[in-house]
Amino acid sequence: MPEDLQTLWEAYKQAVRSGGNPQALYQEMVWPALVARWKEAPNVHPRREAFAVSVHTLGTSPEATILAILGTGAERVYVLHTRESASYLERLQKETGKPIYPLEVGKSDVAAIYREVKRILDQHGDVPVALDLTSGTKAMSAGLAVAGFFFRRFYPKARVVYVDNEDYDSELRRPRAGTERLIILQDPHEVLGEVDALFAKELYGRGEFAQAAKYFQKMVGATGDGRWTLYQSLAEMYEAWHALNLPEAHKKGSGLLERLAQNAWLNHPLNRSRDLLEKQVSLLEAGKAFLEGKDLGHRRGVGAVARTLLHLGEKEHRPLLAALYAYRALELLLQERLYRYGRLADQPNLTPEEEAALRNALSEILGEPPSAVEVPKKLGLLHLIGLLRLLGDPLLAGKPAGELRGLGGVLQARNTSLLIHGFEVPTGRQVGALKGLAKDLLADLDKELGPAVSLEPLPLGF
Repeated sequence: MPEDLQTLWEAYKQAVRSGGNPQALYQEMVWPALVARWKEAPNVHPRREAFAVSVHTLGTSPEATILAILGTGAERVYVLHTRESASYLERLQKETGKPIYPLEVGKSDVAAIYREVKRILDQHGDVPVALDLTSGTKAMSAGLAVAGFFFRRFYPKARVVYVDNEDYDSELRRPRAGTERLIILQDPHEVLGEVDALFAKELYGRGEFAQAAKYFQKMVGATGDGRWTLYQSLAEMYEAWHALNLPEAHKKGSGLLERLAQNAWLNHPLNRSRDLLEKQVSLLEAGKAFLEGKDLGHRRGVGAVARTLLHLGEKEHRPLLAALYAYRALELLLQERLYRYGRLADQPNLTPEEEAALRNALSEILGEPPSAVEVPKKLGLLHLIGLLRLLGDPLLAGKPAGELRGLGGVLQARNTSLLIHGFEVPTGRQVGALKGLAKDLLADLDKELGPAVSLEPLPLGF
């Protein structure tokens, strides 16, 4: 409860204890401050929405209806009232400052409520409409709720709302001022859909994006709520990304950003992480451009692909597959560094002097005599490291030969891997060594390109 209302409430309670009239004192001491607060900042759960139209049932307690009108913020306000509650219409208009459109119904005439709600939704169904069931007889409230939840299937912008309170003062027999809030209710389709949402969320968290996308797609049909299509697109983006189909992932991500920028989706939970999504889509664009152009001079693109490979390697618990991701990431990063010196791994164009120097450098790393070291026409990972050290690469040249010696065996063993040409399965320790060097190279590249972008999936926001 806000401090000013709490103070007023305690003073009001003392005045009632002293023999004052509870209703008169409430209207005099508490109600004006409560209305003023709701005019300034109504308490709406789960979050405030911009309603264009509101429909309210009105009984003999107009205060809750006044708060509901202020909470919805609608400029066009319909009030379903009985002959008895018509006397409160003037007060509603005076205290809310909104023009009121009264509609008289019988206190138990549920059919009339259905007809009026249908007529209003037919007229205003293209804008957000709030249906407030707080006041009125039980039949009126139930009728409005049933109509709202039913017609929401055809008018998805309609929402059923009511004013609740978080604390009730049993001594004064009324809600404690300041604890009231307007609740925007979920309809049964949303509630039932949340079951599938939990399945989708679990699959998404496990990286099973294709299955998560199917659940999100299913929920669109089950709930009629188009917001799930955006979650579907997000899951499909990550599915394509993890399949190394960067062009498709970029297409999905770009389309998702465009939809999130539309007015209908500005309040979508994914927009809370829009900044990260934009960075990820930009990274995908760079990776896509590199893969299509095969230009090692596209450093941001090389970094995007290498970062993707390392990320997938971190998620992969099978050492053999994790090693393949690490090998390829390391190779790309080494090739990019060599390209800065105008050399290609496939065509290094070594002079006899460079070849001899490379053989000596590799001999030092491997702990073998120079005569035992081969220098192929197409350089492998270890040869790339040796050549870059000779060329004065600032990172690799600064690493002691002893530190690289531990990598020599695993770098040479790439072609003996079971999934390439051989029968070997790398150990977790060997994979860790590969990842370590690749991460060092990527971190060095990040110094030039700017802060690294997280590749972790966006939080879903529910």
